Amino acid sequence: MVDSVRFQQTKFLASDVDRLTEFYVDALDCEVVVDPQTVDQVVSRAVGVPDATVKLSILRPPGQGDHGPVLELYSVDGSRPDGWEYRPGSGQIAFEVENLEAGIGRVIAAGGSQLGEVVEWTGPSGAVAKFVYLNDPEGNIVDLFVRVG
Repeated sequence: MVDSVRFQQTKFLASDVDRLTEFYVDALDCEVVVDPQTVDQVVSRAVGVPDATVKLSILRPPGQGDHGPVLELYSVDGSRPDGWEYRPGSGQIAFEVENLEAGIGRVIAAGGSQLGEVVEWTGPSGAVAKFVYLNDPEGNIVDLFVRVG
């Protein structure tokens, strides 16, 4: 077991970092921590595509404070080697909302779409939540939920 582990971020590979940044700010009240920008080649080496151009933005989901987890959106433009599995639309993030219907409306108005129906579920702890899966404009899954008991 590791002495100190803390959830730090969720990453989505994007085809349009600027558009997804705008979506998460408009639809889900995320705060921009790092504006969309092209980053140093060191990052392209870290993701396994050494000659790529990597663009990223970093957002803080609402209610997380200055040291809470972040959402990192990034794009990789370059020739990807065999076995490079990341693709746009291959992530999921969840947001707790006060009003589920209003949250769905905001996501759709900002360019997202609804994947499934709103359901109510009782978890193993007995907590009850209503939730729905939606897509952001690039196909990443956005789970909106509200606690109901």
